[in-house]
Amino acid sequence: MIRVAAISIISVVLVACDPADVTQLMTQEKDKAEVKRQLSPEQLARGAVLYKDNCASCHGDEGQGAANWQKRDKDGKFPPPPLNGLGHTWHHPTAALKYTINHGTGKLGGNMPAFRGKLTDQQIDDILVFIQEKWPMPIYEAWYRTDQMARNTSQ
Repeated sequence: MIRVAAISIISVVLVACDPADVTQLMTQEKDKAEVKRQLSPEQLARGAVLYKDNCASCHGDEGQGAANWQKRDKDGKFPPPPLNGLGHTWHHPTAALKYTINHGTGKLGGNMPAFRGKLTDQQIDDILVFIQEKWPMPIYEAWYRTDQMARNTSQ
């Protein structure tokens, strides 16, 4: 558990994403095993409602985030990042994403509140599936590989 928390915290600290990373992933050759999304329509529907009710007011209806999400605002906090594949969310394994949702980003320089006790683990999973469905396939594939590596090192 401590190892997962440490990995989560380190992952969450990475608040900037180089747009070149996204461009490179979008254009690079597919030389690795194909990754297929297996997203349940029921889970996507639940995630859409939960996202709208809990996330959209800050991250935007389409997960576009704040315009200047990489720069601290007047209060010294980072605005909400995009969740649609254009930000850094896909750099983080599932454990880090769940940690961030549960604990918020206040201690990391953000404004996101903690949802622990407000959302169940299943609801958080539903939201993550909804967000990931928005990612272009090369982004999803990169995230999937990162997530698999994290899972393999935490066992």
